[in-house]
Parts: sequence; C-alpha cells; structure tokens
Amino acid sequence: MIKNSSIEIRPLAGALGAEILGADVSQGPDEATFEQIFAALMEYGVLIIRDQDLTPAQQKAFCQRIGDPVPVPFVKTLDDHPEIIAIIKEADERTDSVFGGTWHTDFSFLPAPPKASCLYGREIPSFGGDTLFASMTKAYENLSPGMQDMLRDMKVVHSGKRSYGTTGTFANKQLDSIAVEATEAGDEEVLHPVVAVIPESGKRSLFVNDIYAIRFENMTEEESAPLLNFLCGQARRPENLCRLDWQQGSLAIWDNRTTMHYAVNDYDGQRREMHRVTISGEPLEGIQP
Repeated sequence: MIKNSSIEIRPLAGALGAEILGADVSQGPDEATFEQIFAALMEYGVLIIRDQDLTPAQQKAFCQRIGDPVPVPFVKTLDDHPEIIAIIKEADERTDSVFGGTWHTDFSFLPAPPKASCLYGREIPSFGGDTLFASMTKAYENLSPGMQDMLRDMKVVHSGKRSYGTTGTFANKQLDSIAVEATEAGDEEVLHPVVAVIPESGKRSLFVNDIYAIRFENMTEEESAPLLNFLCGQARRPENLCRLDWQQGSLAIWDNRTTMHYAVNDYDGQRREMHRVTISGEPLEGIQP
C-alpha cells in the first residue's frame, strides 16, 4: 500500500491495476489529489475508486479533468448527457455475449484513439460481471529483443467493421438494452503503430487487440492473423492480467493506450448497469529513429 497526504493506493496485481481509497470524486478532488490520481493512472494503467455516489453530471465533470470526452460513435448515449453511454444487461436477458465481451481497446479504430475511459457502476450484480484487464506494456516488455526489433517500425490497420460495419456483429443482431448503429462508417480503416510510445511516461505499448486490429500494413488478414494472435495471446497471459471486482459505486479509470479489457458475462438473472465516459486522445506516435 502507498499512502500519501490524501489518498491510499493499493496495487491489485503485479502487472497493472490499483485501488484508490480516500478520494471523493463527487466533490471534485483538489488539484494535488487529482494529480496523484492521474500519476497513479499512468503508473498502474487501471484504477478503481470505491464508494462513490455520482450523478451523470458529476461523473462527467471528473472525467473532463482527464480530457475532453470523445463524441461517441455508433452507440446511443444518454439523452441528457451525450458524453455518456449506458451499458446495460437486463436480468431477463440471456445472451452468449455482452457489450465489451471480446478483448478490445475502446474505439481503437479512431484516428486519434481515446486516452482513457471512466466506467461507473450504477447497478452491480451480487456476483459476477467482473472486468479483466491486460497490460500491453508488459506484453511488449516480455517479447524477445528480436521480436521487439521486428515490430519497431510496423503499422497495423484498425477498423470497427467486425462490430459496427455493414456486415459486422451489430448489423446482424442487437443487444436488448443497448442501441447500436452499424453503418458504412464502421467499415473505415485507420493505421496505427504496432508499438506506441506513451507521451506522459515514455512507456512502449503494443497497440493491438482481438477485435479492432485487422491486419498489418501491406499484408492480408490471413497473413497477419498468426502474428496478431500471438501478440494478443502474449498480452492475455495470466501474469499480465488483473481482474476488477465491481462493487456498487465503484468508478474505474483505465489508460486505453496501454491496456485492453474484457467484460465477463457470468451473471444471468441479474441486472447490471454501467455508465461510461470515453476520453479523447492524440494520434499515436511510434518509436522514433
């Protein structure tokens, strides 16, 4: 445990993740406390702040201190708060997947991928519904020097087409509790470095994920699949993970550039409602010569 003047920081796992105690987000922490929280986010990649009681306006106000909210593509937002999406599974829903139920990084298909996401637990099941996180910085660090060197200048195509495109998942079926629009815009592709350098920390991070990383530059999907599968599998190794146990009033914040995550669908018969604000970022830079 790390204790300073206003908050306590408890690491959750060896690779990433920390619990923040003693912070009251609803009142807007003072600048010194906010700087401590942001520094912890850059260090641990994922934070969970317990025992919060937030209105949508209070959640938005806190998240805006991290950065401007992203205009949300494809997913319907709250009517009064267009910066917030409600991620809901009703108690009577029986589905083989949930929103976020594939390893991914939020909206990595945008030209400027989001810097962070803030997810608040408004209604939490009595069991289940955890979120798994993988450290993409540890995944990179654990690669051999030869693999790191090979990836150094490579670029990867990201697209939302598997989910939000004209033939994607949400073009063929809809979740009962979340309105998602699949359009031609979902088929668009962007190019990112395979290894991103995080400006605040200088850390190097693998910027690939299972759903939105489609292929490498100048390669087909079939040619790219073995290496993409290896890199994502490297990230999913148990020693690279942490698991967030949600409680009522928990607020999680994660760095989208250094993590990917997975929503566990193991709470049939219980309602779960989460509110998410996604924070804008800058175009990613790779390793410079």
